Amino acid sequence: MKMRVPALTALALAACSPAPSPQRPVHPGSRGLHADEHLDAAREHERRAQELARWPETRTAGSGAFDAPQGGLWYRRWDTADEEAKLAASHRGAAADLHAQYEEACGSEPAEKISISPLQRYGIGGTNIDDGVLIFLRAEAGRPDALLKDIRCHRAWMMLSESGMGDCPLDLTGINVVAHGDTNGVSVSITVKDPKLVPELQRRAAHDLEAASHQHAEH
Repeated sequence: MKMRVPALTALALAACSPAPSPQRPVHPGSRGLHADEHLDAAREHERRAQELARWPETRTAGSGAFDAPQGGLWYRRWDTADEEAKLAASHRGAAADLHAQYEEACGSEPAEKISISPLQRYGIGGTNIDDGVLIFLRAEAGRPDALLKDIRCHRAWMMLSESGMGDCPLDLTGINVVAHGDTNGVSVSITVKDPKLVPELQRRAAHDLEAASHQHAEH
């Protein structure tokens, strides 16, 4: 016989369900939460921990307390406030790691340089390859080692906060970047192991090169 849930029970279950919260759109190949989003999540978990701490477990052993034997069975306490505090600490740690990576990659580089992708700043053309893209840059991009440093810095900067870089190929997870250069110019190959992300990488690269052409036309 199929059991029916009483109406009052159903209402109680609905009331305990967390309310849906708006989330930022997740782009294919996302690298995860930004540092400021981790901090927002940490504050929310801390708020929830404080809220739960105001309603502590008040049952005694005679009324069915956790961690007490009942009819030969043992019950363990689950401290949800403690869980929320641990989640808050985890998010704060993740945010601190992202800031540390930024400091290591960028140092004292000026924001006006960091905030523009080297691909947009120097890009002059490109072509698709089997597992990614090959992008050609002006000689002003610098030596390959310096260019890769700028790329690492830009990638670290993008992880601090949402900066409208969802179409940047350098913000894709799991990419491999190789730079080659001489006095005539520099080329950068960007590849990704996941074949499902290759079209997304190529789309983002085309977007950056189009933005680069507009920037060059304005100057």
